[in-house]
Amino acid sequence: MSDQKPENQDISTPVSEDAPVNASRRRLTGGALGVAAVFTLASRPVWANQCSISGMMSGNLSKPKEPACAGCTPGYWKVCNHLDSWLATGFKPTDTFNSVFGVTQYVDCQGTPYTLLDVMYLSGGTYSCGPGGNKNANPAGAPSSCTNGNAFGRLGGDPISENLGFHAVAALLNSAHPNVNYGYTSGELINLFKNNLATPQALKDSLAMLNERGCPLN
Repeated sequence: MSDQKPENQDISTPVSEDAPVNASRRRLTGGALGVAAVFTLASRPVWANQCSISGMMSGNLSKPKEPACAGCTPGYWKVCNHLDSWLATGFKPTDTFNSVFGVTQYVDCQGTPYTLLDVMYLSGGTYSCGPGGNKNANPAGAPSSCTNGNAFGRLGGDPISENLGFHAVAALLNSAHPNVNYGYTSGELINLFKNNLATPQALKDSLAMLNERGCPLN
């Protein structure tokens, strides 16, 4: 499953009611089915709508008037010209990943916690404090010049598993945005992250699948 996409693929047109769910179900019944099971086992009946993993697996399609299942990729959320989309979520780019997700691992080599925005630039490889390894956190957030393109360069590897935090932040923002029909609340998403850290690759793959269902935001 691809983790990095060109920016112009992140701003996608909302897909139809049938196509995205059917396509996702095909992915679930293939190699992603075992991956998605971490979400199914953790889910509660109240989550069982058409956009949750369990709803997609069961073929619980939405009513015609309900919005299509959606998810914006990390590539959408991390760029300067989309930081205004964070406002409706209640989360800020300067919130630290550790405080939001209730973990301790996401710090730079100086021990400074990475912000949510920082973690979106920990987008590949493994965590390293050697030469050429991870870069410092940016607790002040994006620079004032951040109006287009990327806020930061690549900050290094993920402290837990490659691309895990990258997709977790996007999942958090998708779940909290009122115009993204994601299938989980932000509280549920945070609990799922913490409860499934024992299988980080499976967790990342499940989040990536949810984040790649089509972005309804401009």
